[in-house]
Amino acid sequence: MRILIVGAGVVGVALAEQLSLEGHRVAVIDRSRKKINELQDKLDVLSIRGNAAMPSVLIRAGIKSAEMVIAVTDVDEINLVVGMLASRLGVKHRIVRIRNQEYLDESTVMPLQELGIDHVINPDPAIVNALTRMIEIPGSSDFATLAGDQVLMLGFDIDQDSPIVGKTLAELRELGDVDAFLILYITRGEEVIVPKGNHKIEPGDNIHILVSANTVHFVSPMIYRRAKNVETVIISGASRIGIQLAESIQDRVEKIYLIDTNEEAIEEAANLLKKVTVIHGDGTNLDVLEEANLEECDLFCAVSDDDQRNVLTALLAKKHSRTMAAVLVHNPDYVPVLDSLGVQIVVNPRLVTVGEILMHVRRGHVHSVTRLAESRAEIIEMEATADSPAVKKKLKDLKFPKDALVGAIVRKGDMQIPTGDTLLEPGDIVVVFALPDAIPRIEKLFTRRKWF
Repeated sequence: MRILIVGAGVVGVALAEQLSLEGHRVAVIDRSRKKINELQDKLDVLSIRGNAAMPSVLIRAGIKSAEMVIAVTDVDEINLVVGMLASRLGVKHRIVRIRNQEYLDESTVMPLQELGIDHVINPDPAIVNALTRMIEIPGSSDFATLAGDQVLMLGFDIDQDSPIVGKTLAELRELGDVDAFLILYITRGEEVIVPKGNHKIEPGDNIHILVSANTVHFVSPMIYRRAKNVETVIISGASRIGIQLAESIQDRVEKIYLIDTNEEAIEEAANLLKKVTVIHGDGTNLDVLEEANLEECDLFCAVSDDDQRNVLTALLAKKHSRTMAAVLVHNPDYVPVLDSLGVQIVVNPRLVTVGEILMHVRRGHVHSVTRLAESRAEIIEMEATADSPAVKKKLKDLKFPKDALVGAIVRKGDMQIPTGDTLLEPGDIVVVFALPDAIPRIEKLFTRRKWF
């Protein structure tokens, strides 16, 4: 498929790399000469420098033969114009990233569909939902929903005194009645492990599990001897995400403090958030953090639009308290650094955006794609088709890639953790974890891939 990507930022480059690897013919437009030169050195894609809001630039990039346009610049208005022009120029599928909520409200003067835009990507609600749900699940450091919210993916850091330390996965499967629970992968240092039954859990591991939404309340007591509930939250940054997060959790936690240096943003927040203590000040100033009751803070969320400020405020908060920290960063290079510094929750909008767009590109029987921070690994949720090679066969009889794992199957609304003897039925929703090299093989096994 011919795909035109507008915007050579972090998201645009990640998409160009993945889609070109999958065999698509990709072109990228950006007005920055530096970004275009870097892209040409890195990837074998057509790179065009210019203003994508100009029809002549789009035509030069081959928009008339493109089957899909993806607009992911940092400016909503440019993305909107690109979507409108793509519609007028006959592009069949148009995906734009929009973050300003005013464009997305149903009461807007001109609905986006009437402007020719058929898919809108906005990572903010998914990020706010993930942070909110992590507050509700003590000790969790990552969160995603799958299979229509019936299956949850959760991340946990394993302490020295965790009840599961030293146990193999086979032993964990025998614990209690929790049969809808599976360790999907383990991050140990810089290594991502797709575990087998004889793998042991070690202190310092970060594990990601799949669990039924109905049994999620069993998970924290299994992993932590003393999982502390979140009662006091400090939010640094009255950004879109900061305000939406405060609004989402103000009825769920006892105390919330919102800090920002922007006086206008703080005034708007104070008018909107009646149950939140709003402080005009700099989160990199320890006196301001102490005014926000840092000593009693259970979760510190650094969610401004400035990555460096987020990192600094979170590290300062962790140094002077025992709080968990959640940091919003757009630059993927910060993710492993923050992990090594002990930051428990790292939120990267790029991963959310790339995952949502890949779902639309692959479409067919792929229901969702969740990208993971540790690598280009994915959790893919797909529907098994009647003519797929895996249907009516036992999982143990499939030529399954070693760097992949079937984590869960949802059949007629019920989640089950499969075994080697499980037979896949047509219509089953299959949740698979796969490292990059295994992804093409997985999709061939479970679906007949249907491009647009």
